Amino acid sequence: MNKLTGKTCWNCKAQLTNDDWCEICKAPIKDQHREEILNRSNNSESFKCWRCQGTTSGDVCGICGSPLTKIGLELLSQSKKRPSYTKEKESEETEKIVIFSPKDKQFIRVNILYSELIAIIRKNLKVMNSIITDFGPEIIVEVPKDKANYNNLEMEELLIKNNIRMLIKKTKSTVSSEEVALIQFFYWEPDDVNRRFAFNKIQWKLLLAALSLTVIMITGWLYYSEIFRLFSINKNIIVDIILYTLTLVAILITHELGHLIMQRKKKIKLTLPYFILLPPTPGLLGFFMLGTAGGFVRVTDPVRKRNDLFDLFFIGPLCGLVISIALFLVGCAFPYIVDKAILAPEIQDEVVLLTQFDPYLLIGKFLEWFTKTVGIAPLYNPETQFLFLHPVANAALVGIIINGLNFLPGGILDGGFMFRSLFGERLTKLFSFISALLVMVNYNTWLLGILIMFMPIARYKSPVTNEALPAHWSKYLLESLALIIGLCCLPLPISIFFL
Repeated sequence: MNKLTGKTCWNCKAQLTNDDWCEICKAPIKDQHREEILNRSNNSESFKCWRCQGTTSGDVCGICGSPLTKIGLELLSQSKKRPSYTKEKESEETEKIVIFSPKDKQFIRVNILYSELIAIIRKNLKVMNSIITDFGPEIIVEVPKDKANYNNLEMEELLIKNNIRMLIKKTKSTVSSEEVALIQFFYWEPDDVNRRFAFNKIQWKLLLAALSLTVIMITGWLYYSEIFRLFSINKNIIVDIILYTLTLVAILITHELGHLIMQRKKKIKLTLPYFILLPPTPGLLGFFMLGTAGGFVRVTDPVRKRNDLFDLFFIGPLCGLVISIALFLVGCAFPYIVDKAILAPEIQDEVVLLTQFDPYLLIGKFLEWFTKTVGIAPLYNPETQFLFLHPVANAALVGIIINGLNFLPGGILDGGFMFRSLFGERLTKLFSFISALLVMVNYNTWLLGILIMFMPIARYKSPVTNEALPAHWSKYLLESLALIIGLCCLPLPISIFFL
């Protein structure tokens, strides 16, 4: 009697035919291999396949087609969704390839023959091996000396016409130790551009934008109502709140326009921005919250190159930071200055406490020094006077913080996408954790730090489809500059330096 009689697969419940893996869903039977798959969350780094011992990456082994992660198990279990065809059509369709559509979560039979696909690959690259897995054809090629070969291949008319996209990764050859490129295919039907602004697609974005605008106004009102309570300033608080709100909104729009410009240049489709609100918290000095963390966009079309993904997310905070610095310099010319002599001692104590929780930025202190040096800011004596920023300068300072922090490699920040495009998922997770800790230590930004730490990013990350094409060396220099800017824009309470 077969010793496997009556035993079923723990994953798909099919009848087992051998001791090593399930013939239906390819799940491993041995506990050691099962635990490896269930505990593996990172599928972007290379490791040895539990079944064929080949070096590979992804959710499914590119060599033997076995699952490597929980996602791979789920996808292989869905292989029953592959389209079937009748015997009458078998002769004409038997070679038509079937590939997976990640958008639809099903397999699609495309109108292209396997022989035609191989011919297209050979036209541009040297084919070393090819197999057909449950996810469609996988082809191993030599890494070309001329990177333009990749571009020529991805622009083939037959692939574009049939909505076939490629995943290209570098891996190690199982025959020799040399590096080769693994090409996998997936189906991706472009979104209908006419429905991009349909109400059901943008209703949540509009709601978040309206709530963010409201929270920004409330934050400005809380701050300036406190200033007007302490001082008798000959100003209109309504005007100040409006100036604060309009300035900060203009900075946020400039940031998003930067993404839009690069999107048009790179021909990459993005969603409208999702704005993140940081509502003021009740209690002592609750008005020192930023009110907003800006917004983030999602890529709705696969990005081919690391360079494109980096540029797409680098330009947004750069544009926002430039306009923030310009508005800060303008606002510094019109500060609110109050003589200490006209204030009661208890009021002076409150003001000192207030100023201790002002955002302390290295770049902010440099800009203050610059405005004094070139004569933009009026002279004042800190021994006998208090100085508070004009609403335009105050909103611009918030803009500097938001855009500067977006250069940090936090998971949901622009810098997280930039960092991921250069260094991969594993290193990004580590630096995202460090970034979250740095942002959380400050009273002004602790809520943003919590979002960076705990907001799930799996559905928001945008991997590149051609991982075999390296980023340009200049991107690494820009990333170094971005990290320096992010740290210089990281606010810390001034009192921390005296503890």
